[in-house]
Amino acid sequence: MTDSGSSKSSQSESSKFDEWMKGLKGKSISKPTLRNTVMEMLLDDATDQPEVDKWYYFEYDPKFKDQLGEWDEFPLIKLLEKKNDIYLGANLHYISGKARLSAINTDKYPKSTLHYYIPKNADSIFFEVAEQDIQLLSQLPLDKFHRKYK
Repeated sequence: MTDSGSSKSSQSESSKFDEWMKGLKGKSISKPTLRNTVMEMLLDDATDQPEVDKWYYFEYDPKFKDQLGEWDEFPLIKLLEKKNDIYLGANLHYISGKARLSAINTDKYPKSTLHYYIPKNADSIFFEVAEQDIQLLSQLPLDKFHRKYK
């Protein structure tokens, strides 16, 4: 029995976003529409039990947002740790596009990307992002930062 077609290599697997991205060429799309479309496309991979070492995109409403200088309403994270009811994730939106690709490729994340998340403040819905999709999604303007001081 061969395992042809079951390779985990991201190069051999096509992204679920390939056709959609081709259709966007030359068109403008608002950030809210972009975020909603990405979430709809990831809906089949939504979970309330995210796993460590996987990528997730979700909507987040921090419990202590009034105490935060800035926060991202739509984090794109690699889940690094789960402790009780708190998750530690590396949110790529806190670094530049080029740095995001480097972090993905080296699996090393700057301290500025590390943030704690309370699952219930994400409505316990996490959209899993496949390995073959993470580089593309990391380059899209999916973030929505809230800053205390503008």
